[in-house]
Order: sequence, then C-alpha cells, then structure tokens
Amino acid sequence: MGSPVFAQRWLGMQGIFGGFVLGRIVDAADSVDGFAPQAVTLHFVAGVRPGPVQMTTETLHRGRATASLRITLSQQDRARVHAMASLVPVGQRFRWRRREDPAAWGDPETLPAYVPRHRPLAYSAQLDVRTGRPASLADGTSAWVRIAPEAELGEALGPHAVASIYLDALPPGLFTLAPPPHFVPSVDFTIHFAPDVGDVAGGWHHVVNRTVWSTEDFCVDEATLHDRAGNPIAQLRQGRAIQWHDPTRTPGDG
Repeated sequence: MGSPVFAQRWLGMQGIFGGFVLGRIVDAADSVDGFAPQAVTLHFVAGVRPGPVQMTTETLHRGRATASLRITLSQQDRARVHAMASLVPVGQRFRWRRREDPAAWGDPETLPAYVPRHRPLAYSAQLDVRTGRPASLADGTSAWVRIAPEAELGEALGPHAVASIYLDALPPGLFTLAPPPHFVPSVDFTIHFAPDVGDVAGGWHHVVNRTVWSTEDFCVDEATLHDRAGNPIAQLRQGRAIQWHDPTRTPGDG
C-alpha cells in the first residue's frame, strides 16, 4: 500500500484527527475492482502522529456477492490501527431509503460558522461547518459541512473517505455539558455507506451527531450524513474513552 504521509494540518486534540484516519483506512479498503465499501470497522490501539505511516491490506475473501479485507495502519514499526472492511459489488440500487426534508436544516450559505467549545484544532481549518441550532446532549449537534474552499488537502481523497471525515466533524455530545470533559478520544469506528455516495467533496452535506449512552469512562456517539437533497449517504457509530481532567494540569492552575 506504500507509505502515505499524514500532515500536521490534520492534527486533532492529541494526534491525527480520527475522521481523517478513518478516511484513509476507507480509501485503502476501496481497492478491489468491481467492489465498493459497504462497512468498515476500525480499532485504535495507539494514537497516530504526523508523518509517514505504513498501510497493509490483506484480502480475506472475494466472492460474487461480497469481499472482505483486513487493513493495518502502522507507524514507527508499531501497529496503530486494525480494521476490517466489507465490500459489495458496485452498481447496487436503492429499493427504499429514509429521506429527510432538508428545509428544516436551513440554508448553509446563510448560517453562521460553527464554533466548538474546545480549543482551535488544526484539522478544523480544512472544513467549513455551519449550524443554526443550539447543540444539546439530548438532541445532539446538527450542522452543514463541506471541504473549506481555501483548504489545501494535499491528498487525493475518494468520496467514501470524505464522507468519513464529515461524519466525525462534530465534537462529542458530551461537550455540550457544563463543564465538558477534557478529551473524548475515539477508540473504535463502524461506518456504513449507502450504495451511491455521489460527489461528496463537491458541496454541502448535512451531519447530525448524538451521544447514545455514556458511563464515567466510555460513551457511544452516532452520526448520520445526508446530501443536500436529504438523501442518506452514510452512518457512523463510534466508541470513545472519556478524560474528565487534563492530566497535564496541576491543582491550582488557572
């Protein structure tokens, strides 16, 4: 698979933004002629840092109806991400799908830029995020998202990869609490794609992110992505660890 380089511009809270890592894994999965990703599950075993990484892909099964891949992302001779991908033949058609009315989401061109409650992160400059509805733990966060017009991605990202990035663009639902956790890093992702994701990087898409449940140490968030017309594109569910306090701060710090 070669040695892609993860740039500093995709840094998140600690290490490379999880949605970008997921996107690169998904791109690696989209490598079997005549097949497209239907579902990808990945598990982080260590953080991914800026710099070169090694991607290895193993075909476990290829039949007429499905194909299965195992993907490993390594860095500095250490596995950082393990993933499994399920593929189906291209050209699948919808028999039914749950459309939404995009009128309820407002016009992204007229909505204000989304301002997260965490400190500015490098990857945020690559995305244009707009929302007109206050976020809450019960209802989640709803926003329009696209690749920022001035962004210099520097990578040839396929539509499934860009959809992956969009689905992780909003912060965890627990960040609506007062005070919020210090950090809620991703532990695992599972993403499912619709048969035709379209030109995802070419315009606005709408994402909703909600926390499904939480303990003191872990939570599960889910996100759904629709195109401008309200058609479903992909769904993501992720498990997160929760850090309530900044381990770098000492009592009495301001």
